[in-house]
Amino acid sequence: MKNILIIRRDNIGDLVCTTPLIEGVKIAYPEAKVYLLINKVSQDVVKNNPNIEKVFVYKKAKHKAKNETTLGVYFERLMIFLQLRKIKFDAAILANPVPCKYSLRLAKMAGAKHIIGADLGKPEITHAFRKEDFHGKHQVEYAFSYLSAITDKTIPIPPVRVYLSEDERQAAAQRLNVLLPESSHIYAVHFSNRREKSTWPLERYAEIIRRLTADPQTSVLIFWSPQGALAPDDIGDQKRAELLLKQCQNGRVALYPTTSVRELLAAFDLCDLVLCSDGGQMHLAAALNKNQVVFFGETSQEEWHPWSGKYQILQAESGDCSDIPIEEVWHSIEGMK
Repeated sequence: MKNILIIRRDNIGDLVCTTPLIEGVKIAYPEAKVYLLINKVSQDVVKNNPNIEKVFVYKKAKHKAKNETTLGVYFERLMIFLQLRKIKFDAAILANPVPCKYSLRLAKMAGAKHIIGADLGKPEITHAFRKEDFHGKHQVEYAFSYLSAITDKTIPIPPVRVYLSEDERQAAAQRLNVLLPESSHIYAVHFSNRREKSTWPLERYAEIIRRLTADPQTSVLIFWSPQGALAPDDIGDQKRAELLLKQCQNGRVALYPTTSVRELLAAFDLCDLVLCSDGGQMHLAAALNKNQVVFFGETSQEEWHPWSGKYQILQAESGDCSDIPIEEVWHSIEGMK
């Protein structure tokens, strides 16, 4: 195979869980060119990925900027597909492990003839995966199962990975030096989550931060979802971040605003441990092989736990993170030190 297209139109965590498949395709076909078709929200996940020849990014109409028109978004998408059709793909993999008619539509628009994906009952998917064709129980394993459609080689599943540049690392280190000079141990607290049941109360985060900073060698960086992270009209969590900082009352606690996934990754890379809830931020930390303590709401641990790095998952029987007591969180953090 010379040209292979992988399509993943989901969010940040989904694309992180697809990076082992991308690497696996390149291992199976070292000389092949691997292309990726993804949406704009998740594009930072695969920046600098050496296994990818080119990333094609399309924008969903609901993610258009205030100065953009829906017609303009669709025109940009048309230009992308004209480029894709010139490549002449040997195979297209719909990397979502559940049937997705929209991904199939994108593959057909890209001109792919051999399409691999979850069974939609349509003949256009030339290698359809039924439920029993997927291996394992985790999203990474499900996505990686598609590799068996193009190779008979037995390839171990790689870790999830992201690739930071030296410039990105240096920029983050310089910011940290301004915010928290002379800190020996840095902990990250990312409190945002769009699902209410996956959200832990802000005042409890404050108590954990107070306990962490009782050690004079420990500092804490506070992270949150910025404005526009989920959609152009998303207001973000900055006000709640400022409230959390006020509750902490400590010079070794600092806000770390980020405007991109790349900035968040570079900052996480400086931290010894990440405390967060299930979602994109958890998968990004896993892709950096970070130690984590993670709140799970109703999310399945079996399907969505961090694929890489050490972790402790906290989940109440009720599925509501507000039912998780402070002492249980503190015990998990202590156990990860």
